[in-house]
Amino acid sequence: YLAENEIEKLKHVQLISDYLSNRQEDIKLYNETNNIDKSLLINGRNLTNLGIFRKYLLSYIENHPAINKDLTIMVRQLEPTAHGLPLEIYAFSNDNRWTNYEYIMADIFDHAIAAVSFFNLEIYEYPTEISNLTN
Repeated sequence: YLAENEIEKLKHVQLISDYLSNRQEDIKLYNETNNIDKSLLINGRNLTNLGIFRKYLLSYIENHPAINKDLTIMVRQLEPTAHGLPLEIYAFSNDNRWTNYEYIMADIFDHAIAAVSFFNLEIYEYPTEISNLTN
């Protein structure tokens, strides 16, 4: 869960600033209407860093000039595994040339990987075993 000061800090991220303000008001109204004890963050409705990161990625992709806005755009969580919680980015590029498509996808993932730390999240890389090394 995100504390108020963490939400305020993330409001400086332009792509999600309005979203955060609106969601924060909706959540506050819900918690007040339902007389939720907010002395503990776990009570009632809250914003989470992962949920905000998903919204950020969705906004980033929706605003990316090389993404086809007429087709499905989605960022979703997949089933958690022993290796972490996968996120899937689903979108179509405006350019169907393979090399350009690969560049666009790499650009999006470069940005997503660089942005993850702003949301107090970490990328998990599953270590592989190196065997049969020879000189």
